[in-house]
Amino acid sequence: MKEKISKCEGNCSNCTMCSINQGKNRIIGIKTVLIILLGVLLLSALLMPVKSHMQGASEPPEFELKPIILIDNGNEIEITLDNIKDYHGDLCPGVVTVFRQTQIGIKQLWGGDIPERDDIKIVSHFKNAEAPVIKGKSMKGRYDTFVYILNNTDNLEIRDCEGGVDCFKTTIIRKSTNEEFNITLKDNVSPDGFFELMKKVKITKNASDDEKEEFKTKWEEFRDNVLTKTNHDLFEYEIKKKKPETFSVTNAIFGGIIVIILILILLVIVKKFKSI
Repeated sequence: MKEKISKCEGNCSNCTMCSINQGKNRIIGIKTVLIILLGVLLLSALLMPVKSHMQGASEPPEFELKPIILIDNGNEIEITLDNIKDYHGDLCPGVVTVFRQTQIGIKQLWGGDIPERDDIKIVSHFKNAEAPVIKGKSMKGRYDTFVYILNNTDNLEIRDCEGGVDCFKTTIIRKSTNEEFNITLKDNVSPDGFFELMKKVKITKNASDDEKEEFKTKWEEFRDNVLTKTNHDLFEYEIKKKKPETFSVTNAIFGGIIVIILILILLVIVKKFKSI
């Protein structure tokens, strides 16, 4: 059994106190190393850029798009393109097109007024009328953007499309007035062959390395187009105003009876004046 050695200077290997101290020092040293490693890992995670869905894609060009402004539960909120980028994971063509289509639709249907968030309904189009809810699926950027803007799926109606530009059709509806705004992407906005390559890269997953690289280049061009071109260059759209209500047969008969009664009253009044 080790005992405290007289005249111990605290660094011997034979006494009890020094053995305890040395054990404590080793434990403190291990804890310090673990804390430092944990700090380095956390710092690396914070500094590491979010991986884009399109690996190796170039940075987008400079652009300026105003936020979408809505009233939500009595509060005015702003939805920016950066908000949706953070929610979805990147700034893909689908995210940008939905943002701009919704922005134009709100302007056309509400004018200078700020819409209630729950007064907006959107009809979108996806292949087989199926929402791409799984990460990495084709057109998920469009779906995520609709959900983020509406903050629900109750006001999102999904219909079928043939593929390609046909799946970029969107209808914005003002629920309180039943007015509709239809908008779709022009054919010449996406690069030639983009959707064929997208099918091979994202759906059938049988693209060669060269085709994957070509798809990335076309993806960048598509994204840059929808970020920087004017609304007129990007979209075709029309607004359907609420049709004026037509009189029903019942209303017409009722109106006719009122007119007859007024005529009879007028005749009675005229007859009385003549008899005076």
